[in-house]
Amino acid sequence: MKIKVFFILSMLFMINISAQNTVIVGTYTNSEKCDSGGIHIFDFDEDTYEYKLNYQTENVINPSFVSLSPDKKFLFSVNENGDKSTITSFSIDEPKGTLTKIDERKTQGEDPCFLISDEKNVIVANYSGGSINVYKRLDDGKLSEVSQTIKFEGKGFKKERQDKSHIHQVQFSPDQKYVLATDLGLDKIYVFKYHSDKEQTLEKVDEFEAKKGSGPRHLVFDKSGKLIYLVQELSGDLSVLSFNDGKIELVQEETLISRKVHFKFRAADIHLSDDEQFAYVTNRDDADDITTFRVLKNGRVEKIQQIKTTGKNPRNFAISPNNKLVLIANQDTNKINIFARDKKTGILTTTKKSIPVCSPVNVIFYEKGK
Repeated sequence: MKIKVFFILSMLFMINISAQNTVIVGTYTNSEKCDSGGIHIFDFDEDTYEYKLNYQTENVINPSFVSLSPDKKFLFSVNENGDKSTITSFSIDEPKGTLTKIDERKTQGEDPCFLISDEKNVIVANYSGGSINVYKRLDDGKLSEVSQTIKFEGKGFKKERQDKSHIHQVQFSPDQKYVLATDLGLDKIYVFKYHSDKEQTLEKVDEFEAKKGSGPRHLVFDKSGKLIYLVQELSGDLSVLSFNDGKIELVQEETLISRKVHFKFRAADIHLSDDEQFAYVTNRDDADDITTFRVLKNGRVEKIQQIKTTGKNPRNFAISPNNKLVLIANQDTNKINIFARDKKTGILTTTKKSIPVCSPVNVIFYEKGK
């Protein structure tokens, strides 16, 4: 009997521990309505939705997007600040849940909005600069000066938003052999071979031309690396693309909105569920919603739900490690709203719970001990 009781108590303890996670939030610090210290770190319980602000940075300008190193020892952030923009590296104290600034380097391009990292490099997308920067990453988390810059020239279809190149995202392929970059300004996806140890880290091998005026923003690979799901900010489309040996081809294009509806929108972020059976996409402005797509066996998608995020300007979002929650950063209402997720159907339901954060943009989970 004592053994059974001990076993049950141990299981309950493990379940409780597994529900405890860390949420890291990148924000804009230039809001006129509230004050943000920059990067916020919360203890968060996936079962009860309870949270506690554990740490926040000070005097870090507009760390709107962050990236964990693969070993989770370091965190890298962009610092959107026009021609004074930088990227910053921090070490992570896992037991304390705090950050220590290690290094800061200027970007060769304005307003970095996305970055990725591995053991060798940090790669940055500069939105206003229309360029990509590569930094060599040292073992202690410090960064080199820019080791490679790739700048893009031209004009797009829509003058008000596509006056020039606007690189919005860089992303590794699952096998780490390629890096892809979305160009919202020129309606393109650039494909680079990735040479982690070489000075010229990125070698352009191809480019994919999206529909004119569509504005490619964010993409996500499936685990096989054979399919890409792309959200297009300006047209409000979700595109399914095939990817083989560095070549991209269009498979399907689905809309987030009815073609008969005329209102302001800006599609934002996209993620696949861990089982790859569902895709989720946020849309801003008059839409302010999140759309759920079922992913079919052939990789194509079908829309099954569209629900308001109960906040304004939903940006990035994250699916929780237990796959039961979706946390959505609503920038203009200063909250990360919590939605329950049905793992079988993919359907989202509002919990009416939220985490207050000034001007949140990017939210990621950090699983301690993993």
